[in-house]
Amino acid sequence: MDPFEVVVQGELFRVSQRTQPGGGMSYDFAWLNGPAGGTYGFTVALPSGQITAAELTAQARQFVDVFYGPGGIGETDFPDHIPAN
Repeated sequence: MDPFEVVVQGELFRVSQRTQPGGGMSYDFAWLNGPAGGTYGFTVALPSGQITAAELTAQARQFVDVFYGPGGIGETDFPDHIPAN
């Protein structure tokens, strides 16, 4: 899978795929308009198989919901970051 960008609630992520040393797949989400100058993001790892672009978009949506949700890391670790939406 070639890297691609996805927008979720105004938040822009670049998703790239890589193979883990054990053969499983990892999907790195670079949050391009996120906190810390676009250096923040997250990774989804699978022990085997691959995930679809729609499933990766759902992972980004869940991340954004949790990040900005009550008690989420956004309000505690990045209080100056303003949501894009």
